[in-house]
Amino acid sequence: MKNNIIKKIEEIIGKKNILLSSEDKSKYLVEWRNRYIGKAQAILRPKSTKEVSLLLKLFNKNNISVTPQGGNTGLVGGQITYNSKDFIVSLERMKKLISFNKIDQTMVVQSGMLLSEIHSVCEKNDMLFPLSLASEGSCTIGGNLATNAGGVGVLYYGNTRDLTLGLEVVLSDGSIINLLKTLKKDNTGYSLKDLFVGSEGTLGIITAASLKIFPKPREKFTFLASSRSPKKSLEFLRMIQKNTSTPLTSFEIMNNNSIETVLKNINGAILPISEEAEWYILIEFSSYEKNLDAIDKINEIVNLGLEKKTILNAVFANSKKQSKQIWNLRENISEAQKKDGASIKNDVSVPIFEVDEFIRKADLIVSKEIPKAKKITFGHLGDGNIHYNISQPENLSQDSFFKLEKPLREKILSLIVKMEGSFSAEHGIGIVRKKDALKIKGDEIKIMKSIKKSLDPKNILNPGKIFD
Repeated sequence: MKNNIIKKIEEIIGKKNILLSSEDKSKYLVEWRNRYIGKAQAILRPKSTKEVSLLLKLFNKNNISVTPQGGNTGLVGGQITYNSKDFIVSLERMKKLISFNKIDQTMVVQSGMLLSEIHSVCEKNDMLFPLSLASEGSCTIGGNLATNAGGVGVLYYGNTRDLTLGLEVVLSDGSIINLLKTLKKDNTGYSLKDLFVGSEGTLGIITAASLKIFPKPREKFTFLASSRSPKKSLEFLRMIQKNTSTPLTSFEIMNNNSIETVLKNINGAILPISEEAEWYILIEFSSYEKNLDAIDKINEIVNLGLEKKTILNAVFANSKKQSKQIWNLRENISEAQKKDGASIKNDVSVPIFEVDEFIRKADLIVSKEIPKAKKITFGHLGDGNIHYNISQPENLSQDSFFKLEKPLREKILSLIVKMEGSFSAEHGIGIVRKKDALKIKGDEIKIMKSIKKSLDPKNILNPGKIFD
């Protein structure tokens, strides 16, 4: 049976696009932090939507499970299969630019295109695709869509869902659903594309997408400020929003532990503010006109923030190089933390006014449960999404550290529920947060299961992810 299936797959995608050896499969089966290691019969690398369709027809007929994969940058184990009989379908060869329409401000791409490649295409055409992630050099737009990725531009541009006009999807039986419209308005029944965005590959394989693009800002004003607390940082955010019309496109907070970890572990990292603080804020404005009045107005707000003590200090980036240095502090936090050992990651969101209290109470929980653990806290204050990560302390082995994860997560989850927040703001559910989802979202999970059964009755698409 095994050899027969492989032979049939060869007829669809060719022998060279079937990876069977342990060495060839390894990079597709290991999550980048080495926490989740999977198994698979083979890695399949189709080149076209037709090939994906033929593969799924074959798998559906033979009741074979398959997991779609983009750049393998997910953090909840959703992009890996854990059964040696199953297959991974990597979309990495499907990376064509299908169309680019500057007048309509849209582009259509295959789902295997790297996010950084999309940025490059837009840059060459003086346009912008605003989804921005630290992993943009390795994540694919298909993976971004499947997980409804957030990133640092959500405050102004929205999540990936908000940037998506249409999709092309292959269903579990091999049917191709073409929803690749570039219309801004289409009020003709259910919004099916929204069903697949964020579905983590459990309802269909996304093979192409039509995306919104925007005029490239003429000017970007980046600066780093320091603050006493998230509460004071939020006061400064509202002060900015109240006093300027220049688009505020990023407002990121980072605690001192995050910055210290980057400075220690990332070569060339520089903190331009001389006085140490408990919290730092990365702020970026994007202006569509060369307007000196905009920077004057921003300076006024910064001075007002200093006067009102919502911020303690602020440094402006006077060049693209200095702006990049500031952004490097934010974008390298996860990589820097990895170099310090294992970590427990919490990707949470709470109502914005609750962020300060969440962090204070979560800190108390961690101090009690894992006394010497370092809290690496950072995130998108403007939308209430906080990455609350705990680093392995030096006095604990990795195994001992991870044994403490379950009771710690339960207490943090209880805190999030009390605040009517979410235990996964942008990473998804995958295999890691299934129990949390069932516990907190039981009624919703029932509806999700019925949708899953309707679209994938044989449960061959990424089984065991989101729910059992």
